[in-house]
Amino acid sequence: MAELSIFCFLIGAVLGQRFRVFVLLPVTLAMALIALAIGLVVHLSFLDGLKAFILCALAAQAGYVFGSLARFWLAAARAARIFARPLKTAR
Repeated sequence: MAELSIFCFLIGAVLGQRFRVFVLLPVTLAMALIALAIGLVVHLSFLDGLKAFILCALAAQAGYVFGSLARFWLAAARAARIFARPLKTAR
């Protein structure tokens, strides 16, 4: 379960680096279909499959937020380095 959450977090972080927030809905729907299929193959109960899906969806969304913030932090650091203002000195 922890490995799945970490994997979903990393997927969300990659999506946050590259896409806008509208990508989360199709990814979450795809996760629901995949979780349903895996739950049927592994013979999980409905509640166990639902719990795994909810944890994975929350981890992906948290990863998306982390990836978006990382993208903005890197852009801000780059902009501060490129457009550095000279210090005003006393005359």
